[in-house]
Amino acid sequence: MNIIPNSLPPDPDMCSSTDSNTRSPLSLYSEYQRMDIELRRPQHMEACHWHGQVEVNVPFDGDVEYLINNETVQIKQGHITIFWACTPHQLTRPGECKNMAIFSLPMHLFLSWPLDRQLINHVTHGTVLKSLTAQQLSPFEVQRWQEEIRSPNEQIRQLVIDEICLMFKRFSLSGWQPILVNKPARTRSSGNNVSRHAQFYVSQMLEFIGKNYDQALTIEQVAEHVKLNPNYAMGIFQRVMQLTMKQYITAMRINHVRALLSDTDKSILDIALTAGFHSSSSFYSTFNKYVGMSPHNYRKLRQLRSGS
Repeated sequence: MNIIPNSLPPDPDMCSSTDSNTRSPLSLYSEYQRMDIELRRPQHMEACHWHGQVEVNVPFDGDVEYLINNETVQIKQGHITIFWACTPHQLTRPGECKNMAIFSLPMHLFLSWPLDRQLINHVTHGTVLKSLTAQQLSPFEVQRWQEEIRSPNEQIRQLVIDEICLMFKRFSLSGWQPILVNKPARTRSSGNNVSRHAQFYVSQMLEFIGKNYDQALTIEQVAEHVKLNPNYAMGIFQRVMQLTMKQYITAMRINHVRALLSDTDKSILDIALTAGFHSSSSFYSTFNKYVGMSPHNYRKLRQLRSGS
């Protein structure tokens, strides 16, 4: 019989809007993040949090609800739901669910899998995806993966990763639909062929951007860090991430702003500076473009929904 703890231990790969030390979703990207697998009762979250991994949720015995960027998202029983967790999110209604699978997958691993490029495009653009069919996964499989991912045997751990990759391929082939769409600029898909060479360099670029998110980064600086020609670095970044380097940095900064507006009392100007925006006019126009409302209205809406 599993004993369910009253509260979860702190996870070093996650941060919350109530943390005393402000961190950005960009700073949480690391090539060396671990894969984490949990099978437990979902718990109400007092505040939104974010982390650099791709998150997969499967409630097995009831629906649950999240607030993701101020939008209510219902995760249906038995369905697989996937999103990039750098988007601020908060589980608000566990409902009657007592058993939910929660996967946290390192982004560099997700990008390395031979998945449909449209699927990757949706995830890297902040869309929440749901499987069209239910019961593609059983609690028994999740429990086995949870145990084996901690095995001292490297081949067993790799087998778990390979099986989860196959779960994603089945998810893609069985059909999925967006249930929450973000609003960043579109980029053209460039096919399914992304080399390990490209994935390696993009992982290095993501880590450098994460460590320097609050600086006025240029493409030349990022390219210099990985010792590549700027045009070539730009090209492989867009091919792997399905958005330009500038779009990626801007989207992550906007996600950081959303989290701070939701759960801190900092002034809007302080929040903009913390997230790496150095011009108030540029910040306001960019926020409106990505979110569809002003920062003030976003904060007001969030406060209304938190109080309901």
